[in-house]
Amino acid sequence: MLNGFKNPGRVALIGAQSEIGQAIISQLPSNPNREVLLVGRTGEYGMDVTEKAARIKVVKQIFDQADLDLAIIAVGLLGDDPTKSEAENLLTAMDVNYVSTVHLIALMAERMKQQAHGTILVISSFAQVRPRDDNFGYGSTKAGLDFYARGLASTLQGTGVTIKILRPGFVKSKMTDGMTVPPFAITSQDCGRYGVAALESKDLVTWAPSLLKYISLIFKGLPEPIFNKISQR
Repeated sequence: MLNGFKNPGRVALIGAQSEIGQAIISQLPSNPNREVLLVGRTGEYGMDVTEKAARIKVVKQIFDQADLDLAIIAVGLLGDDPTKSEAENLLTAMDVNYVSTVHLIALMAERMKQQAHGTILVISSFAQVRPRDDNFGYGSTKAGLDFYARGLASTLQGTGVTIKILRPGFVKSKMTDGMTVPPFAITSQDCGRYGVAALESKDLVTWAPSLLKYISLIFKGLPEPIFNKISQR
């Protein structure tokens, strides 16, 4: 349960291999009684995230054991497997980043409503702001996830359950290794600090870094030809 300082005692990281998720957990306020559940491909809470029955089983397992204070939703992939076609990569990204992730969030929100407390931190992306030639497929899946999380946050008001959304820009990690590093890139540890700040903030959305909030407003207002020219650099 949460202590007097709203410090989560039982935490689930959905996407156990996520460097961002791990960084967030490592920077949470100290709690000697904290229990961290790692939900990944293997282990006690292992599952194939794309399998509906597996998602239902793991969520039931987690909540049947005890109340959950915080779920960090860090499932995701870029959809850039060179051995697959563009269409195959897009289908995989849609399944993992949107369909499976949204279903997991919905399942967890329902159980948190029953316990009348809990927070779900959804890791979205700056890529959802506006489609760019190099990642519009990935960005579209994050846009859908972000849209759902914002809508869910509204419907959960008054239930004791809170949704928080973290929108990182480019994060230097194993997932982006070998890619050209753009301006305003941050490390996983940097992103972890923003994740903790998101949990402590009254705002629904936290940008990482914070400057991206204002850059996103500029991007949205640019005429298409100018935006395309900038995004192709």
